[in-house]
Amino acid sequence: MDQIIRRIHCNKQLAKFCAPLRTKPKRRKRRFNPLIDLREKEFQYSYRFTKDSMKRLIDMLKDDLEVDTLNPAKSQVPVEKQIMAAVRYWGRTEHPEITAQTHGVTLKTLMKISKRVAEALSYNASRYIRMPCLLAEKEKVTKGFYDIARMPQVIGAVNHTQMKCKRQKTSMGNNPVEQNNTVEHILHIQIVTDASLKIRDLDCHLTKACDVKTPADIFAQSRIKERFEQNEFRGRLLLGDSDLKCSSYLYTPVLYGITLAEQAFNSSLRLTYEPARKSLKLLQHRFGILNDEFHGSHTTARHIVVALVLLHNMALEWKDSSIDPGSLKDYENHHYEIPTNTEERSRAEFIKNHFYTSQN
Repeated sequence: MDQIIRRIHCNKQLAKFCAPLRTKPKRRKRRFNPLIDLREKEFQYSYRFTKDSMKRLIDMLKDDLEVDTLNPAKSQVPVEKQIMAAVRYWGRTEHPEITAQTHGVTLKTLMKISKRVAEALSYNASRYIRMPCLLAEKEKVTKGFYDIARMPQVIGAVNHTQMKCKRQKTSMGNNPVEQNNTVEHILHIQIVTDASLKIRDLDCHLTKACDVKTPADIFAQSRIKERFEQNEFRGRLLLGDSDLKCSSYLYTPVLYGITLAEQAFNSSLRLTYEPARKSLKLLQHRFGILNDEFHGSHTTARHIVVALVLLHNMALEWKDSSIDPGSLKDYENHHYEIPTNTEERSRAEFIKNHFYTSQN
């Protein structure tokens, strides 16, 4: 009996020495948070907004992008990181792969985040992208244009750009050559801006790259044209550049202005139209994705364009210090001659009433 007790005691002593060593649990490395880890100037360069404006944007979209709390086992990207990653990806300040790595996601996940955030922003389009409706608002917009170069009755200036879209061609065959083919389209973007560089109307039309469409053709299919033809903006005018055709509500420069009145009209139109060019240049400067080829669905491309215009208008409305219209150069070497020989009577009458008196 004594031997058994002695053996048990020895086993207990050995167990003390053979017990596994307890190690401290590893501390998880804190995730990168741009709102904390970046300085204000660095943040504005990468994310196109100030930190305060970004927080405001996050508060606006957090309900639409709320993650699935019922399934905590599933790895999900926080809402704040989704919004900031999408805006940084659209800014194109770096390669998309670097943007994805910075936010701890794969490139494929970044594309999904971009699509999701763009759709969430598009739901608010009618709130921030709209033509003036009330009489007082119309008067305010026309006064903004009139104060530039004394051009009366103007409620908007039309400008346009293009975005190349490529998508993988789906094929049921086994031919690898056919499977690797891509279909190229052109997304025509038409904007109508006011004197404060705010975009009031947006139209996107998709065409095949082989189909040649002029800005005049795109305007003919736009909704803003229908609204003017239905006299929704009676007594108001749109201004266009040399790529558009003159009409009773859309004025373009006079071809080879001879008289002093026609030259005065062209000069006034050039200055009054400047916000349309500056607004588009500012939009393209802030969001470089508009200058690159977009690879994805056409619906996603449209949602992204709407989202970028929305962010542009919100930055102006919130008076965000990251948006600086004064940094853009004035493009004086613009072509103002229209390629048609049709002169509308309404424009001639307009020049006679408003610009002949300026000679005296």
